[in-house]
Amino acid sequence: MTKGIFKMSEAKTQTQFLTTTIGTPGSGATRYAAAMYFFKNGKLSAEMLEIYRRCSKFDTDDPLDLARYEGVSIPEFVCDLSSNADA
Repeated sequence: MTKGIFKMSEAKTQTQFLTTTIGTPGSGATRYAAAMYFFKNGKLSAEMLEIYRRCSKFDTDDPLDLARYEGVSIPEFVCDLSSNADA
């Protein structure tokens, strides 16, 4: 039972990290680490993980903007997170 609770809590934590505000110091690396979590759990493609990696050293780069520019498919759950963070 504890293991399931941990996973749910971990997913919520990683979701918060994935939506770290663009421009916050360290946010690029934080978003990339969260992206690796979702990639490992099969929720993020290798192409999208690469986008997060490329943006990881620049806190002001928006990985979703880069993905759109390069035609990389953005998972629906990421789009939902983004729209919830903007609200």
